[in-house]
Amino acid sequence: MCPQKLRASFYIDGFNLYHAIDDLGRPHLKWVDLWQLSESLINPREEELQAVYWCTAEHHRHSDKRQRHRVYRKALESVGVSPLCGHFVDEELKCRAECGQIYQKDTEKQGDINVALQLIRDGYDNAFDRCYLVSADSDQAATARVFAELFPDKELVAVAPPGRRHSKHILKYTNQTRTIYEETVERSLFQREVLAGGRFVVKRPARYDPPRGWIRPPKKVRN
Repeated sequence: MCPQKLRASFYIDGFNLYHAIDDLGRPHLKWVDLWQLSESLINPREEELQAVYWCTAEHHRHSDKRQRHRVYRKALESVGVSPLCGHFVDEELKCRAECGQIYQKDTEKQGDINVALQLIRDGYDNAFDRCYLVSADSDQAATARVFAELFPDKELVAVAPPGRRHSKHILKYTNQTRTIYEETVERSLFQREVLAGGRFVVKRPARYDPPRGWIRPPKKVRN
């Protein structure tokens, strides 16, 4: 009789991951299938993916960003990813230069809080055996600490976005680590047209088209 697989869930700080990918300077990597990406990070021989939560927010002013966000959200929902949405606010800041002018900055709110709340809630609901925290934000060290105190029989895996180091403060409370590499993202992209049950869902925004001559890397074979 085969041993029962561990139930795995992912909790993704959407903007922490987004800015890490954005810094790579390869816009087509933003069209990443987060369910497929999550599956590539677990061990399929001992784990089964149960849920992927994407903590994000829809831009309140820039219509082009808002439209791309909605298209991407539909693509993710079609493969089973659950969005948890916060909001943006206009934050007043003062220029540090001599001018001292006041300007407004678009600031995303609730993303890191939604990650923490959903992870702890699912722990209480016994929804997983092993959870993956996708963030390099040291603010999530509090989440990791509380998790370790409340659920000593469950495992927490710290996942660093591409090009980011693990937060040493989070690592104090984790059982394992994973790193998302650039090639891992590239292997996990949606197709140009996203289908669900054979039906059209959305088409990739032109801004996320891969460069001419791009070839999808082959999937990594596990030994």
